[in-house]
Amino acid sequence: MKIADNLRARYRTARQIRSEGAIANLFDGPTITAHGLETRLIAWPGTGYQTESVHVTNVQPGQQSDPYTYDLAEEAILCRHGVVEVWLKDRWVTLRPGDIAYFPAGVKHQIRNPASNGEPAILVNQICPPQIDLYSDKGFYNNQLGVMNFDSIEKACTNAIPVTPPRLEEMSFREDQSEVRAQNLALDAIRLKGGLFNVLEGAPFTGIGLPMRLVLWPGAGTRLTGFNYAYTGIGVADVIHRHPVSDEFLVMWSGSGQFFGGGFGWVDAEENDVMLAPCGVVHGHRSIDGRGPSMMGGFASPPQLDLMIPSQFYANGIFEHPADSRLTREEMANSDLI
Repeated sequence: MKIADNLRARYRTARQIRSEGAIANLFDGPTITAHGLETRLIAWPGTGYQTESVHVTNVQPGQQSDPYTYDLAEEAILCRHGVVEVWLKDRWVTLRPGDIAYFPAGVKHQIRNPASNGEPAILVNQICPPQIDLYSDKGFYNNQLGVMNFDSIEKACTNAIPVTPPRLEEMSFREDQSEVRAQNLALDAIRLKGGLFNVLEGAPFTGIGLPMRLVLWPGAGTRLTGFNYAYTGIGVADVIHRHPVSDEFLVMWSGSGQFFGGGFGWVDAEENDVMLAPCGVVHGHRSIDGRGPSMMGGFASPPQLDLMIPSQFYANGIFEHPADSRLTREEMANSDLI
């Protein structure tokens, strides 16, 4: 079923999204040039987000970004498609679909796609807090007055030209480049210079009713960035919920199902669709009989302490640091939650 236009982020104001949420898509949004690379804006202050921005960056073969550093913001760069290299922990590190590079504040970044790769790379970037000066060149942010230009933003969102994505590769478990993999690093080393994560490896968690992994969270050494990845079996729904202080960016990474938004209820969603749920917006996800399972999850900032407080991973301001484990197909198939 086609998503109604009045639920799409391109036709909703930042104020509407902030209070009710919206349905977006990884390949639909206005573009800017950020550090020399084409960047699509999906969740950002222009769509009512305050604690994080999530962009989609395209890196063509032979292209590389300018070097850059955020002294205030952390960044997580997820490789969704293709192969790309990032400057991480004082070396070039290769990202493939499912890999996430985490950069603490103050750590130098650079991104490149060697010409030999032969195809564009597609990255999903979370920046916490939003690096609002990125939006000034297009007139979306006024540096002198310190305000967002919502008239320009709404026109740019409404007139954005959606992109038809290539057939995307599956995000897979990887354990190469062991010297920079987060599971092999001390937490203090990750907090200082970052590390290489993977969507399928993290702390086991079932706090919203699904087999999932906490990938980026304080127990793994991140401070502001947050990412989780979950499997939704046939006919299974997560617990409808809201986060009091965390903006969430919930993605249907593969398969299809439905998203729930507090302002509109259940709506069909396909691969690459996104539930925009700023803090306080009720949201959730479920699979639908006859459509098969799906992989979903996303970015939240700051990490969702409201989920951690009732868990075994947190007590009196201190996080436990459980050993990471892999979210396997066997676990998905055999989970008693399915």
